[in-house]
Amino acid sequence: MRYSNAYFQLVIRANGVFVRIFPPQENGKPIVMVELVKYLQKCGITDVDVPKLTQEVSKAQDVKEIFVSQMTVSEVNEMADIRVSDDRMLAIMRFYPPSENGKRMTEKDIENELKANKITEGISTKMIRAFVAGPQYCRDIPIAKGTAVIQGTDAKIRYMFNTEPTARPKLLEDGSVDFHELNLFTSVKEGDLLAELTPEKEGTPGKDIFGNVIIPAKIRKGVLKFGKNIEASEDRLKIYSLVDGDVKLEGDTVFVSNTYRVAANVDPSTGDLHYNGNIVIPGNVCAGFTVEASGDIEVDGVVEGATLIAGGNIVLKRGVQGMNRCLLQAGNDIVAKFLESCKAKAGRTVNIGSCLHSDVDAGETVVVSGRKGFVIGGNVSAGQRIEASVFGNKMNTATNIKVGVEPEILDRFKDLSVSIKTKQDELIENKQILETLRKKMAEGVKLLPNQLVTAKQAAERFKQLNAELESESAEYMQLKQTIEEKKGGRVVVNYTVYPGVTIHIANRIYPVKDILSRCQFRLDGADVVSSSI
Repeated sequence: MRYSNAYFQLVIRANGVFVRIFPPQENGKPIVMVELVKYLQKCGITDVDVPKLTQEVSKAQDVKEIFVSQMTVSEVNEMADIRVSDDRMLAIMRFYPPSENGKRMTEKDIENELKANKITEGISTKMIRAFVAGPQYCRDIPIAKGTAVIQGTDAKIRYMFNTEPTARPKLLEDGSVDFHELNLFTSVKEGDLLAELTPEKEGTPGKDIFGNVIIPAKIRKGVLKFGKNIEASEDRLKIYSLVDGDVKLEGDTVFVSNTYRVAANVDPSTGDLHYNGNIVIPGNVCAGFTVEASGDIEVDGVVEGATLIAGGNIVLKRGVQGMNRCLLQAGNDIVAKFLESCKAKAGRTVNIGSCLHSDVDAGETVVVSGRKGFVIGGNVSAGQRIEASVFGNKMNTATNIKVGVEPEILDRFKDLSVSIKTKQDELIENKQILETLRKKMAEGVKLLPNQLVTAKQAAERFKQLNAELESESAEYMQLKQTIEEKKGGRVVVNYTVYPGVTIHIANRIYPVKDILSRCQFRLDGADVVSSSI
């Protein structure tokens, strides 16, 4: 018999029990004393002088017998230990030889040993036969392997157009900003391919060595969603434009729309405007009127005390004289030459020439461009960055600048963390109650009426807690992502910031007390700090 790892064998004689040591061959591993002592104890030999035995084993260069005990023990048959991996996909058998007159294990004995350990899947008959034919002791032998799960793939959609166009004004050499040439729309021609779908692929279940089915992770299915002026191929995997127009991705739906052009001003002659597409206004938007578009709104003239709501961008080639009753609200960007006495809220970026006594809020950035790009009075906030040439003025006009995570988001995040932990603890308590009662029922114990009520209440509460935890966990992860994205917020001053300006970053406040030039404010640990740029 060829072997590599060192192993041991009991020899039982009239004058005591001996252990025969077979040293390692070639690059085999030496005997592990903990394993040997454990084996002897399993055989009923408990009076071993471990230090002495350790010393004797270490000296064994050839096959050697070492006295270990005067106890009387019976012959020991070949045996094996079974170890299962943490993921229950692999079973390892480690065999130990029979004593000198003990019996070997048969293939059937090994199979019964696996069955006793409830291992039924992926058993290697080849490995069992190989061991019986040529045993290898004190060596890990992979005896059973589960069937690995094959994960599926999510559906993927490839869009053939720019899904995030950004209206950016051009900064001229003299420091002024050109708000006329704006690359706002994404044009398509009739017949253009707009998007292509690669369908999802289902996964294949696996099975662990105990026969438990392993379900592949859920896959995300996909479908091409689109509005009018678009047609799909017969297999629904491609979509094409039916008209010349502008293409936009709103959420997960593709739209191709023609642009509605107003004759002149938005005034009593037009009334309020609501359009599923883009609106272009060559004149002014007069006070008191509303313009609402699912796409973009572009105004060549002045916006007075009006309301403009766009699913995409709002582009004002002049600006706003809001009279404190103008509202601009855009799903993407707001671009204007100036904002005065108005409220403006953009999902992404606000890019303007100046800002006077206005409340401005951007999901990502606020940029006040140009040499005279000033922010005076009001409140300006953004998720990531606010940049301007000048903040405040020599009269110390109160001006609030806010970047980063809003305090209410932080508070909600902390509340959710506590709530989720509390519900998880309560979930464990209810689970323990249910398991205790189910165990009693399985043992044939008849539950008392009050125990039945308790079981029903625990089951209902368990279901309710699971639903609440799923909802709160989803919100918690979304807020966590928001906080991570906004934690690096900063305020950039290209020329001057005056006293009277208050910088808010996350939940920290920095009141500007001295005139500062060409600097930026950011969060350093728990403090707002300024540094030169």
